[in-house]
Amino acid sequence: MNLLFKHIRWYSEGWIRAGDVRIGQGRVLETGRGLTPKRRERVVEGDGYLALPGLINAHDHLDLNLFPRLGHPPYDNFYDWGRAIYHPDQSPVRDVLRVPLADRLWWSAYKQLISGVTTVAHHNPYVRRVFGRRFPVKVLRRYRWAHSLGHSHDVAKTFARSRGCPFIIHAAEGIDAASSDEIERLDRMGVLASNTVLVHGIALTPAQIRRLAARKVSVVWCPSSNLHLYGHTAPVEALKRDGVRVALGTDSTLSGAPTLWDELRAAQTTGLAEPADLLDMVTVTAASIFGLKDGRGTLRRYAPADLILLPDTGADAPETLVAATPASVALVLIDGTPRLADPAWAETLGLGPPNAFVGGLPRWMTGSIEALRARIVATVDEAILTQNPLWDVMGHESWVMSHGGVMKPS
Repeated sequence: MNLLFKHIRWYSEGWIRAGDVRIGQGRVLETGRGLTPKRRERVVEGDGYLALPGLINAHDHLDLNLFPRLGHPPYDNFYDWGRAIYHPDQSPVRDVLRVPLADRLWWSAYKQLISGVTTVAHHNPYVRRVFGRRFPVKVLRRYRWAHSLGHSHDVAKTFARSRGCPFIIHAAEGIDAASSDEIERLDRMGVLASNTVLVHGIALTPAQIRRLAARKVSVVWCPSSNLHLYGHTAPVEALKRDGVRVALGTDSTLSGAPTLWDELRAAQTTGLAEPADLLDMVTVTAASIFGLKDGRGTLRRYAPADLILLPDTGADAPETLVAATPASVALVLIDGTPRLADPAWAETLGLGPPNAFVGGLPRWMTGSIEALRARIVATVDEAILTQNPLWDVMGHESWVMSHGGVMKPS
């Protein structure tokens, strides 16, 4: 789809600009003022909207987002939490795991879309048969991973096979000495390097932070999950002060926030990061950590046309970002192709009528979330599903789909 967005306020690489964005062949081809459409391009008026680069969710478990929050915190570390919640022969774990993996992954893809996320780092194996061209969002593809020191074998060998691509591992997730000692163990294994991405890092000491900075190790911050399970979160101010790159992730609904918008507000509430820091964490910093050198996280020329539109309230981009909700998202493009649109944008772009509800408002979304919900309901008792914080955000049972595909009250 070749588009020329006219008169739109847009943000890229630290600057707010008012002007036009020309998109074609899946990329941002030109930005500026007074651009004119090229052959086969369509002029789209963007007055009243702020365009941002598609957001990057630095940590999620895409197979786990049908769960409610489980456990009875606080815990000392995530091993204690895991032992408390993992009962695969009991409800709700047994019930949710009956849902086919592909459906659980698609459900999580919609979670990303309503969060303005266009790229997500999945902390589990890359599922090639699902994460294809039809999948609603981009999933980080070039990485190596281990779950944790306690739940993975041969961590050092797995790291050695990473050959410079991101190596992602949960570490120091807890508030006890054993959690902090994981950093020492990883160091003795030779795993702390410039491509290492530590998820959580709650128990990091000042000396360990200086060591991470010297080795150019990165950290993914998941404040909602951390505060819920342990009452503490990563020492983000110290990490930033010592020059450690920090990105933001949602974790899964087992412990984390429902959407990245909720995670951004939780992060702001800690007082450990300003809105401008948070915007960087979900755009350019995340792209840098994961070696995404194609321009993701920016709207610069020739970057992938991954962008989101939010209503322009007159606030600057960081403030707009942390105030947004799923209902705020007017349009999501990935490689220039619409994946989510409000009714006005769906009509403008010729996408058809709304086929979903997000936060109680009609939306057009790629694929069929209603068919997905129907398959899930056929497998899991809805009394369990309604405990999931996303179940009512992404569709309501009081609404039905007409035969023409138009959402209307029942």
